[in-house]
Amino acid sequence: MRTPIERAGHLQARIVNKLDRPWLWGVLSFAWMAVIYALSDRPAVDYDGVDDATSWLPFASSIAHVGLYFVLSMFVFRTITTTKRLGFGMTAYLTLFTALAFGVLDELHQSNVEGRASEATDVVADVFGAVLVVVFWFGLRKYRSNASG
Repeated sequence: MRTPIERAGHLQARIVNKLDRPWLWGVLSFAWMAVIYALSDRPAVDYDGVDDATSWLPFASSIAHVGLYFVLSMFVFRTITTTKRLGFGMTAYLTLFTALAFGVLDELHQSNVEGRASEATDVVADVFGAVLVVVFWFGLRKYRSNASG
């Protein structure tokens, strides 16, 4: 007979399994792309207060890019892994490619926004966010395989 804690854990696992669907992760990926697009579509004047508030933090813009693309890459990676059709290597490459392609397109779009400029360092930061996701998932995978014997 299961204890109440074991039953709660089993129920939680069933709920998570029902929510772990490729279409849901895909929707989250596209929604996050829309957030990134909306942020890059704003004129530079809208970010003057942010620049003042983060002037003490070196590379604040790059840190923001890494964070935004870390989340995007996590969603993309999970979308691909839940389909269970591709191996880890191809999933990693597609995740990195998605971050690179969307980062380049985002910078091209941003270059047409008033007061904004396109910077290669932003694309590097975008891809670095994706690399962090892939490295994290690789480490988690290795840890799980070592833990299971």
